[in-house]
Amino acid sequence: MKRIIPTHLLLAASLLAAETRTWTNPDGTKSFEAEFVSRGKDTVSLLRSDGRKLEIKLTLLHHEDQRWVNANHPADGGDPVPDPDAVFDTLKFGDSRDSVTEKLKASKMVETAVAGTFFGRTGLNGIFRTRHEIGGLFCYLFFDWDEGGGLKEITLQTEGKPAAQYDSTLKPCWAQLVELIGPIHGKALQDAGFPASTKLAEGQMLASHLWNIESGGSVMLGTSRVGDEYQVSVRFTREKIPVNRTP
Repeated sequence: MKRIIPTHLLLAASLLAAETRTWTNPDGTKSFEAEFVSRGKDTVSLLRSDGRKLEIKLTLLHHEDQRWVNANHPADGGDPVPDPDAVFDTLKFGDSRDSVTEKLKASKMVETAVAGTFFGRTGLNGIFRTRHEIGGLFCYLFFDWDEGGGLKEITLQTEGKPAAQYDSTLKPCWAQLVELIGPIHGKALQDAGFPASTKLAEGQMLASHLWNIESGGSVMLGTSRVGDEYQVSVRFTREKIPVNRTP
């Protein structure tokens, strides 16, 4: 049986605790905040922060809101069928940039505060983050592409922290990720302790854990350093990484 990281890993991390989001009218001129409650065949029930419950026809919502509802809450009431080749949420190695963008917009596991019109100017790196904290920290998404424009790597990375906060702030996030990824991919091929900050050179990632992805590729968990700041990093790559190799 295939193990699929998005369905179990991020649900366990409580990323879907409360589905409060911004809802917009068809032409994008008006919006409001409300929590998703349920959906009917052609309607959606929402709960505003003031306690008012709304029932709105899907056709009166923006097309991106309609896409989100249909992707995450099918009309038959069943759970979305996960793709066995997905490596994070619904993302698959080989996906085009446009496909990745649309999947991220429809995701209920990540969010962005940047309007879609700015994607072309800023790119996707660092634009999306997990909806809720993992071990006290949000994880931001970064991407790498092959020569044909297909997705070849996804990296989840926390914001940079100074060396003084390395153990107190980064270790809890790292520890929770160990607990979450392990049940998904089984026993790690490489299982070491929390990397010491003194062992990290500038621009380097030290992987404490390594797992195989059943559909192909590898998952590495560890810490990295950029300048004088340190991050927890999870790298999903279609490359099969051998044990004890530092990326």
